[in-house]
Amino acid sequence: MKLRHSVCTLLVCCSMLWVVVSSSRVKAPPPPPPPPGCNSMLAFSPTVSSSSEGNGNIHSRSLSPWSWRSTTVKNRIPSTLWEAECSNSFCSSPNPGPTDKHNLNSVPIYQNILVLNQQEGGRCYTASYQSVAVGCTCVWAKTKTN
Repeated sequence: MKLRHSVCTLLVCCSMLWVVVSSSRVKAPPPPPPPPGCNSMLAFSPTVSSSSEGNGNIHSRSLSPWSWRSTTVKNRIPSTLWEAECSNSFCSSPNPGPTDKHNLNSVPIYQNILVLNQQEGGRCYTASYQSVAVGCTCVWAKTKTN
C-alpha cells in the first residue's frame, strides 16, 4: 500500500513538473501593436522635387485659360489649397480669324486630394478627400443630340 501511494505521488509530481516545463517553453504570442494614436508625429520633407515645379504659365497659355484662387483653413493640412477658376465660359480658338467659339466650352478639371482636418483638442487629425479644380479644358458644347 505504501508503494502504491509513493507511485501515485511520484506520478502527480512528474505530471506537475511536465506541465510547468511545457508551459515555460511555449510562449504566448506577443500582443498586437496598439492602434496608431493621436500623438503620432507627421513629418514633411523640406526638399522640393522637380515634379512639383509645375508647367510654367500653362494656365495663361491654354485655349481654356484659368486663374488661381487660394483658400486657407487654419486647422487643415495643407492649410492653403490653390484652385483653378476658368477665365471664360468659352475656349479661345487656336486659329486666327473669326470662328464659332461657342462650340467649345471651358470647364474645370477636378482632382480629389487628401487633406487632414484637425479635430477638437488639437492632437488628432481626420483624413478625408477634397475635390479641387486643378485646371480647365475645352469640351464640345452640349447639344440636344449629345
